[in-house]
Amino acid sequence: MLGYRRKSLDRAHNLLTMLKDNPEDIESLRDLQQLLLHEIMRTETSGRKVKADLRAVQGGAAHSKAKRAWSLKSRLEKIRQVAFIWRTFGDAIAFLYLDKFALKQTFYSVESTAPQQTSGFLSDKTGLYSEIAALEAILESGVPAMLTDITNTIRHGDICILVGPDPFLVEVKSSSGLDRRGRRQRDELKRLQAFFETDEVDMLRGLGPARRVSASVEQVDYSEEINSCIERALSCGYDVTQPEPGVYYVVFACKHNQVQVNEVLDSLVLKQPWFFSLNELKNLRAWMPYVPFTASLKSREHLWAFIRGDVYILVVLDFQKLLDVAECCGATARIDLNNAEYPLWIKVSHLEAEIAVSTHILRRVGLEFMSPASLVKAAIESVEKVAVEVEHALPNDQGVALAG
Repeated sequence: MLGYRRKSLDRAHNLLTMLKDNPEDIESLRDLQQLLLHEIMRTETSGRKVKADLRAVQGGAAHSKAKRAWSLKSRLEKIRQVAFIWRTFGDAIAFLYLDKFALKQTFYSVESTAPQQTSGFLSDKTGLYSEIAALEAILESGVPAMLTDITNTIRHGDICILVGPDPFLVEVKSSSGLDRRGRRQRDELKRLQAFFETDEVDMLRGLGPARRVSASVEQVDYSEEINSCIERALSCGYDVTQPEPGVYYVVFACKHNQVQVNEVLDSLVLKQPWFFSLNELKNLRAWMPYVPFTASLKSREHLWAFIRGDVYILVVLDFQKLLDVAECCGATARIDLNNAEYPLWIKVSHLEAEIAVSTHILRRVGLEFMSPASLVKAAIESVEKVAVEVEHALPNDQGVALAG
């Protein structure tokens, strides 16, 4: 279905590339948002028609409606997928300007660990044109900003000011008064903005006090390596790259039917593997709140091949290598695969507390092509910083959870 919009997708990629080269290019920032707004609303129009057809079919004769209903539901799912793809370009804008760890906070509810509910169809928003007018005024002043509804990730506010590293979220109201929902949104924004300004909050996502600690360990990513891996796979049928011990990038080009997938995977040296099927995560629209593939895949052809499913990308992490990295840093580590939320635990020798490293942090290895070694080192440094700030006063039985 997206194939009919290939020219628009190529233009979106070109505008995004121009922004990467020059983030101060307000004109390209405006043009890209206009394009995404048009394409998203176009998919919504298609979705409405299919939903209307589906309602009509479900009220028809029993013997004919099942097959037709299945076809319409399949089409509706494809339309939702197209809207998701367009919004990944919006995500790429946000991640270009803002800190990715800060952007994570804009995806979740401030009241619970669940993702914040989306606002629904853009074209149904009564205040959309007020938001567009406000955005235009901000851009005209030379300040980079974007509509939050053209992203999958930012689910608070109407406009995000892109002056980073933290997002500054603005709620645009078309009327002078606030109803109950408006007051709740205002209070949520205040709490979120207070966290960005002070690096701590009494209650966040229902988990109690939260504190943000920065790490000086350089964040290493292997975006160049994954792009080279895709290039070789498209030429040779498949490619395997090991950017550092404990992580493999495996890419298969689907047009090369002679590739023996099992043989390739069996050749990998692994002890405790964790597989990330990037195609599956894309198709399930389960990529948020990580750096989107529209930002990581540099080549327009590579991006198109991944969106279409012409390449299959697998990232494999060996947990054993995480333990080795921790040991090299003077710590000991253990894996608890029964703990879905915090599978990696690290104990620093001169501290009593254990570090619980979340699944969310570790997923960055697969979805953002980050170095697992740099993540482990950053986790250890973050806890050491906290320990120093509280004069090593962590209770013996208290751990430190790193959610990342």
